[in-house]
Amino acid sequence: MDKRGKFKVVFNAAVQFLNNIVIQHPKLNELILKQHLEQKSEFDNITDANRRLVESLQNRNMMTSVINFREKEERLRAILYDYNPKKIIQEYSTVDSLFRRFQDEFVIINGKRNLWRKFSEGILSGSKFLSSFKNKKEFDGFIHTFSLNKYTRAALPLLLSREIRGFGLALACDFLKELGYRDYPKPDRHLIKIFNSLGLSESEDPYDAYKSIVEMAEVVKKDAYTVDKVFWLIGSGKFNLVDIKVGNHCDKFIEYGNKVLREKQKSFVNGSNG
Repeated sequence: MDKRGKFKVVFNAAVQFLNNIVIQHPKLNELILKQHLEQKSEFDNITDANRRLVESLQNRNMMTSVINFREKEERLRAILYDYNPKKIIQEYSTVDSLFRRFQDEFVIINGKRNLWRKFSEGILSGSKFLSSFKNKKEFDGFIHTFSLNKYTRAALPLLLSREIRGFGLALACDFLKELGYRDYPKPDRHLIKIFNSLGLSESEDPYDAYKSIVEMAEVVKKDAYTVDKVFWLIGSGKFNLVDIKVGNHCDKFIEYGNKVLREKQKSFVNGSNG
């Protein structure tokens, strides 16, 4: 069985596995699953995009519990001039100036490795990047120039990870998909583990997992967001729209996926010999 065949087998197995989770849970149903798979995000302007960028920045490692964007958003919005990127880089000419503003507002202890300083670095570099676009239409045009194939779609998050401090590949993908660009999956730890364990990606490197997710999407004729969400729901067990957690099913699915692959490979060989 070639790689394309494996992609089809594993994706179909994942859909079946996820449907069984939903069926067996008393508070989940087909409609709720559909809502999670078809969830759409969108933004109206560059300022909205910058808000999303700021929120994605705080998803880095331990930063979420320190920054706590949702709890502090009203105060952050005031400090960041409603997330207007041009206003931010105009008013805060250096990372230190923004960091000091955060220190004053949130009583932060100084330090070179302070997460608020790293947050400030990301905000300023991200605002500088987004301020280079006149409007949403121009930004859309920029994004769509990377839509040719899996290599160009991989190039965009890599570019963002270089332009925006603190954006690795995963956070760049998180930023794009949360803006509504469904061609950009997020290779988080659940997807990396599943794809590597089932022999669908070459390594545990997020870049390899990312390319494999995009390639699977092309093979099964779904957008990458849908493929991402199917495996993420299996791995995380988090149905966030209804605040239901069913637990991590990564290992169970890997066991099931390997079993299905072995059975398909066996039937393929027997069919060939026949």
